[in-house]
Amino acid sequence: MKKLMKKRGFTLIELMIVVAILGILAAVAIPAFINYMKRAKTSEATVNVDRMYEGAVAYFEQKHVQSGVDNPSASNCLPAGTVKPASVPAGVEVVGAPADWYAIDTWKSLDFAMSDNHLYQYEFGFAGGPACAISTATFSAAAHGDLDGDSTTSDFIREAEVESGEIHGSSGVYKNNPLE
Repeated sequence: MKKLMKKRGFTLIELMIVVAILGILAAVAIPAFINYMKRAKTSEATVNVDRMYEGAVAYFEQKHVQSGVDNPSASNCLPAGTVKPASVPAGVEVVGAPADWYAIDTWKSLDFAMSDNHLYQYEFGFAGGPACAISTATFSAAAHGDLDGDSTTSDFIREAEVESGEIHGSSGVYKNNPLE
């Protein structure tokens, strides 16, 4: 006698339910993943703006002696001028060699260079008085970028002022449109 074998498998309805569940999961997960990736990329800007700021504070706290016998006094200084390298194309990682950055005295004074790929354009600005023997001045470290190429930039800025020979700065990095 032959035993009748029952065929086992999934019905069309069961397969459609599984596909619908996977579609819902993908619809939720993909935008969350994209935002996660954007947030991860913004950490580059935050870390590097802090590096520039701390470099300016360290440079200011060092004593800088002018050459010559007639100038024996040492004073606090800030790296002079405003520096801004060529713009970074939207959403494109740019490779920079440290030698390119250190060719500019301000970046060298801040001990700041980008040797890895980077997505942001960095800027250091100093305004007020001569670079040394400062009584009142302001400076800022900033990063600007357009990660998604929609012409809206993300801005990361940390500012400080020098007043009576002391630096008073922001406690953190100001972020404007961080996920753009």
